Amino acid sequence: MFYSISGIVVHADALSAAVETSAGVAFRLLCPRGVLSNLRIGESALLYTHLLVSDDSLKLCGFADTAELDTFKLLLGVTGVGARVALGILSELSPDKLALCVAASDAKSIQAAQGVGSKLAQRIVLELKGKLSEIHGDYDAVMNAAQGLGSSQGGEALEALCALGYSRAQGAQALAGLDSAQSADVLIRQALRLMNA
Repeated sequence: MFYSISGIVVHADALSAAVETSAGVAFRLLCPRGVLSNLRIGESALLYTHLLVSDDSLKLCGFADTAELDTFKLLLGVTGVGARVALGILSELSPDKLALCVAASDAKSIQAAQGVGSKLAQRIVLELKGKLSEIHGDYDAVMNAAQGLGSSQGGEALEALCALGYSRAQGAQALAGLDSAQSADVLIRQALRLMNA
């Protein structure tokens, strides 16, 4: 129904923002934390929207770009994920990072979002595999990098980074740009250098 809303931000709190359009109507939008942190009262904003319809209410959600909006819609399609959980996930993980978590089967990083337990995080990984390629431009590159970690050196380096306390997504991201033909020791050192730079 609504594609986007642009106007002046007239209110913002921890969960939502109100944007007043040129017609003088202010719309309240539920937004991920990253979106809210970039809004300033009195400044103009453009938010891409999704209308949630239930028996007793209408709720409008706002997103910074179409990738975030499309990721939200995909999350809503996962069994057990409602709007609050989907917004919580996007408050913790950008669409890029969520794509990396899914590609690396890193359910643990998804669990950092409020309301996401172990089983739900695993279901999100399972149900979103392959679907993110429709909206995430470089998802194939991310997926190939994560699969490249299946080499004995890359896999060993990833497991070592996880043992050091890094998530699978963080480890995969650091290792993705490295030459997987190198020894695991070299890969670990280079990845640690990248992550601590």
